[in-house]
Amino acid sequence: MRRRIYIDMTALAIAAILTLAVTLCAVFYNGYSKEAQNELQSFVRTYAAASVGGTIEKLERRRQGDRVRATVINANGEVRYDTAIEPSKLENHIDRKEIAEALKNCVGESKRYSDSLRQETYYYAIRLEDGSVLRAAVTTSSFFNAFFNALPIVVGVAAVIIVFVYFWAGSLAKRIVEPINRIDLDSKLAAPYKEFIPFVETIVKQRDRIERELSEKTKLMEIRREFSANVSHELKTPLTSIYGYAEMLYNDMVKKGDKREFLGKIKDEAARLIDLIEDIIMVSELDEGKRNDAFEEIDLKAAAIEAAKTLELKSAKNGINIAVGGEGIVRANRSMIFEMLYNLIDNAIKYNKPYGSVKIVIEQTGERTQVVVSDTGIGIPESAQNHVFERFYRVDKSRSKKTGGTGLGLAIVKHIVMCHNASIALKSKEGEGTIVTIAFQ
Repeated sequence: MRRRIYIDMTALAIAAILTLAVTLCAVFYNGYSKEAQNELQSFVRTYAAASVGGTIEKLERRRQGDRVRATVINANGEVRYDTAIEPSKLENHIDRKEIAEALKNCVGESKRYSDSLRQETYYYAIRLEDGSVLRAAVTTSSFFNAFFNALPIVVGVAAVIIVFVYFWAGSLAKRIVEPINRIDLDSKLAAPYKEFIPFVETIVKQRDRIERELSEKTKLMEIRREFSANVSHELKTPLTSIYGYAEMLYNDMVKKGDKREFLGKIKDEAARLIDLIEDIIMVSELDEGKRNDAFEEIDLKAAAIEAAKTLELKSAKNGINIAVGGEGIVRANRSMIFEMLYNLIDNAIKYNKPYGSVKIVIEQTGERTQVVVSDTGIGIPESAQNHVFERFYRVDKSRSKKTGGTGLGLAIVKHIVMCHNASIALKSKEGEGTIVTIAFQ
């Protein structure tokens, strides 16, 4: 920053000096030009006479060394007299601008620039009574010559100012930078200058966002580690059973009459393994957002009936009656809503009492739509109610194994609810059943 301040201030100082020098040169040059023109006009009026002879006589008597050059030109352009050069050495002046104007309009003037000498010559001419012309001329430095003459002074002043700016920029940068360096990013930020308020506010927002993404990344990594450990354990259990039963059959350690029973156990464990893998895949897809397809208007009653019909054989096997009532429309992902309802109804069947019932009631009030799934099952102990939505958590592991539960059903439900910005609540009493309420806004 110090280098940037030094460069900017030096550039500003040099630009200011050059601008001032050019401006002053222009002012003085214009003033000098006006003064030269006035001087010529006064000179001509002073030395003009009634006759050419009288004018020449007055010019001969004037003070020697005067910077004004005087020339007398006849009406045909021939130079009759010149105070600086022998007339015979001068060419005809009839084509000179100031001479032509004077012959025509009594008065003429012009200005000519010499590239080689970098000088400007002002001419002022007046027609005399006999038709001759008296011309006066004065040579001055041009604007550019005046500027170049002043350039050493400008450079000297610029050098002095640059030295001053060097030390001043260092002091200024120190005063500016020190409050910024004192900012502690780990504590509450305060803007050192009012101009820094938007910058500090942006830093605070970015810091909070980064911290949230990190109090989230850490949590996600922990969940993934726990998930990996649980997956390994959950997969190992049915695979171990399948391997054990298969090994016994392979080594003819099972009676012929018991083979069907062992094959049935292998089939059940394989089915449980398939269900577990499917649930794991779904959880992974939900985590990665792969299931967040386009939303559409969903008839919750129709979706609940479809899910219940899919589980019809399982409910009939356990003597469970399923009833769906109410009406409600939500904007949601169709496949995810089906999975949510399927898992809720499946859980209500698995953990129900023989010949119990499951009710799905849909209620819509204004913009709020609720899905209430209740059962007459074994219920959930109060100590376990805060954990049932965790992955692989089972209230009764022996019953879950018997019913084929993977421990991921309610975790999937909760994830789907979160994807739809909805809320989920659970109310249960051990031995009396469970009520799960999902509210869509």
